[in-house]
Amino acid sequence: MSYIVRNTIVLGITLAVILCLGSFLTFFSLPKKLKTTEAEIKKIEIELQNTPDLANQYNTTSAQLDAVKKHWETRNKDVPPRDITGETYGYLSSTMDVSGEVKMDMMFVGPHEFGTYGYNVYSLKGEAPFNNLYKFIWYTESGRRLFKISNLSLRGYESKSKEGNETKILVLFEMELQAYYSSVSELNNAPGQITAVPATLTINPFSPLILHEIPAPLPNEIEIERSDLKAVIPGKAFIIDQNQKSRTLEEGDKVYLGYVTRIIPNEGKVECLLNKGGVAERYELTIRVGQPVR
Repeated sequence: MSYIVRNTIVLGITLAVILCLGSFLTFFSLPKKLKTTEAEIKKIEIELQNTPDLANQYNTTSAQLDAVKKHWETRNKDVPPRDITGETYGYLSSTMDVSGEVKMDMMFVGPHEFGTYGYNVYSLKGEAPFNNLYKFIWYTESGRRLFKISNLSLRGYESKSKEGNETKILVLFEMELQAYYSSVSELNNAPGQITAVPATLTINPFSPLILHEIPAPLPNEIEIERSDLKAVIPGKAFIIDQNQKSRTLEEGDKVYLGYVTRIIPNEGKVECLLNKGGVAERYELTIRVGQPVR
């Protein structure tokens, strides 16, 4: 085969490939990209046309933020000359009355002094439906007394009814409450009234999408997650169960959904292994340091 014929064939094949590639880009690829680009341009044009609405939304949200900040910065707070534990417990009890069903155990931890002011620290542990707990926290921090909540720990819990085997979603909580007091007389009685109310919540973040397939607790069975550990000695743990009864546990003892695996006196801790509908979960119950308030 002569060089002329061979070169002609090679050039012909190359031209055919170029024509095929060009045809694909011209009739398939580029029109598709052009259509996508035009759709994006149209979307941007629509968003630009809605600029006045977005500006109005921004202005409305900004005004709401300013109102919330103003309310927060001008709150009227009573800071008593000293914090009396019994009065604080009574104040929190009245807060629970307006919040709904809330169970709470309160322990006095200790004071912190800073010259003309200070605060007493309390350890709060209990349980409540989420909406009630939200109201309790809101009223506590937004009420007349100057309180601050720190070290908040929340845990969702599926409580099974012994009678109808119905499931109730509770939130088990532990928190540190700081109750402030001051010798500055101007802070003892704040003027004005608190008129704000907590917002209504429509979502419960502790409500699971799928409930655990777990049985109801047996009569007199210890729900360890709802119990409070009071003391630990080698081989034994003393707790207050969910019904406020004093109980004793040893390693290997059965509890609701599991059993006690370890009792650690040096750390003031009890470890349990629970079976949550086929899902194994380790749970630790520790002693809270403080002085009970009754």
